[in-house]
Amino acid sequence: MWPRAILPDEAVRNYMEPVRKARELMGPELDWFMDFFLDDDSPFMDFDLNVSEMINTMNHNKIDKAIVLGIDFELVNEKRMTNEDYFDQLFKDCETDDRLVPFISVDPNRGEAGLKMIERMVKKFDPMGIKMYPATGFYPDDEKLDRYWDLVDDFGLVVVTHAGMALSPLDERYCHPVNMKRVAEKHPDSKYIIAHLGGKFSNELPGVMREHENIYADCSAMQGWLPSEPDTVIRTISKFAEEFPKRIVYGSDFPLYEMKYPSMLFIRLIMEREWGSQRIKEDLMGNNMARILGI
Repeated sequence: MWPRAILPDEAVRNYMEPVRKARELMGPELDWFMDFFLDDDSPFMDFDLNVSEMINTMNHNKIDKAIVLGIDFELVNEKRMTNEDYFDQLFKDCETDDRLVPFISVDPNRGEAGLKMIERMVKKFDPMGIKMYPATGFYPDDEKLDRYWDLVDDFGLVVVTHAGMALSPLDERYCHPVNMKRVAEKHPDSKYIIAHLGGKFSNELPGVMREHENIYADCSAMQGWLPSEPDTVIRTISKFAEEFPKRIVYGSDFPLYEMKYPSMLFIRLIMEREWGSQRIKEDLMGNNMARILGI
């Protein structure tokens, strides 16, 4: 649930570049429509999602729990909204429905101030986990972050970390799954979920998961292959789920794909296609994450 104010303008513009190109192709007839989506001061299809829309989607899809992942973009978003103001609002919104499980997020680039921010947020919100976004400009295995990871471990926070592509001013060179190896080795009791099955660097992920049993993965953003290539999606999910049946979890990347390929279709694709056992599917769709969180 992203307020528009926390998002970096340059990343938003790059994200919307396909819409700009579409306007060039379609001509002036749809300018009124395109202007709404390209106006940096206006929300558009994927952003400014309010809690009621998320709850409605959960009800429609019969979802028991939803992990809500905010991201600390304050250092790259022209400082229109502070990270702590954002999470004050996010946790307040999530209090309206106990099915919502929000994680905190603190950019390690904050240094000592970031450690104090984690301590404040843990004391205030008692979160189950933390979202990492290395694309803001840090290598997770940098020794300078050791105190950061020690603190996350001390608080028993489950970590979800982005992997794969990122749009400028964010930088995907920091987002390789192999960058989590040293962190996982040093903190064997912590659990690290690498998002998007590693994204464009997915070839690195199986080796990392074989070496470290405390590294997990989620299948969010696989909808990028849909609806045109469902076999690619199932083949990829199946490969990971059959080798690591207890360490892959469902992820939607909601709301980024709702207009293109809604959650219900993604859930049905996973559950109704012929691959794996019913137990593997049920573990992926919820049992594994419940076990990770201890709920």
